[in-house]
Amino acid sequence: MTLDVTFELNGVPVTATVEPHHTLREALRRLGMFSVHYGSDSGETGAAAVLYDGRLASSDVILAASADGHSVTTVESLNVSPDLHPVQTAFVAVGAFQSGYSAGAMILGTLALLEENPDPSEDEIRDMLSGILDRETAYVKPVEAVKRAAAVLRGTETEPFAPLVIDSLTDGSRPPAEPPTGSPAPEAPHAVPRLVPSREVPDMAVVGKPEVKVDAVRLAKGNPAFTDDIEPRGMLYAKVLRSPHAHARIVSIDDSAARAVPGVHAVLHHGNTPRVKYASGGQSWPNPHPYDQVSFDDRVRHVGDRVAAVAAETVEAAEEAVRLIEVTYDVLPAVFDERFAMDPDAPKVHDEEDTTHICDPQRNLVHHIAAKRGDVEGNLAAAPHVFEQTFRVHQVQQCPIEPHISMAWLDSDERMVVRTATQVPF
Repeated sequence: MTLDVTFELNGVPVTATVEPHHTLREALRRLGMFSVHYGSDSGETGAAAVLYDGRLASSDVILAASADGHSVTTVESLNVSPDLHPVQTAFVAVGAFQSGYSAGAMILGTLALLEENPDPSEDEIRDMLSGILDRETAYVKPVEAVKRAAAVLRGTETEPFAPLVIDSLTDGSRPPAEPPTGSPAPEAPHAVPRLVPSREVPDMAVVGKPEVKVDAVRLAKGNPAFTDDIEPRGMLYAKVLRSPHAHARIVSIDDSAARAVPGVHAVLHHGNTPRVKYASGGQSWPNPHPYDQVSFDDRVRHVGDRVAAVAAETVEAAEEAVRLIEVTYDVLPAVFDERFAMDPDAPKVHDEEDTTHICDPQRNLVHHIAAKRGDVEGNLAAAPHVFEQTFRVHQVQQCPIEPHISMAWLDSDERMVVRTATQVPF
């Protein structure tokens, strides 16, 4: 079932054919609005923000069908002349982008804020930006960009942007001491560099000169810049079937119904894919150990492990085919605690013969590092107090908003080209 939805996009009436479950973001990207990026299914990142009837809103959580009769504005609306809009110029000038994945959302939020309040306070600026996750700048440069854009739009004269430089060579003095207010604070163990304006730095051809980030204009205009923004002609879309079990052996896979879905070109799993061992590190060559991975295995070792993959002409066909793959599992005991994992009686994660360079597979020990500095035992024995404790920390996630995605094709010389959003595409 499809619906025809008509709304105003950047001042022009458009009609989009959508399905009831399609989000406004999906509809906009199919209309070529690549500044609107997937952030999350719940809209919490703000990367898919648009102006919806003039107010900042996440197109991740607006159904496309509900946009009928409404007005939608994206960053592409500003690209009507060769010159950048003052808001775009401000973000470029101060270097407010690193990855720039949420650049469009920040620029739109700035437009909406300054339309309502031409001279916002820093608290008001930060409140606006708080709905747009930015993991790279600590919001320092975006706040500066909004202030600069506001001043320009008000007609206030602004000085050319100049960076601050940390000069730790010419001044190693310590900051003046605070008046005593109780117990004296210990003296700082190192010199604290001072911040000096760049004009105090010796005049050089490159050092100390502000340079526009090489892709800043592209990001400010919302032009295609990320892996998901590129759509080669005839591209197939892949979806992966993942394990619901923490540890299981795959007894059988029936992919006949999946292969029968119109538009499906391939269904891959351990039964029809070569078993080639590789390491998941992938940061260098030669590939660092251990060689414990294959594309598809007859055994899954964590919830979400790969079971099968489908390549199809549309995302919808790939998703339907994945749902139709029937898998029979023999569920095995699983390991959920690293201390129990090293017990000789614990289930073995990798006991297959072709996995190599694991330190001790019988104890699930991948690697062992022995390090010692000084007389540890002697110092502990001589210490007046010894405190022993076990500390546990959460797994660290770098929180990239851009989805992990890769695409590959053969170029005119039949070389494989891989475009990826991850440092480890294989």
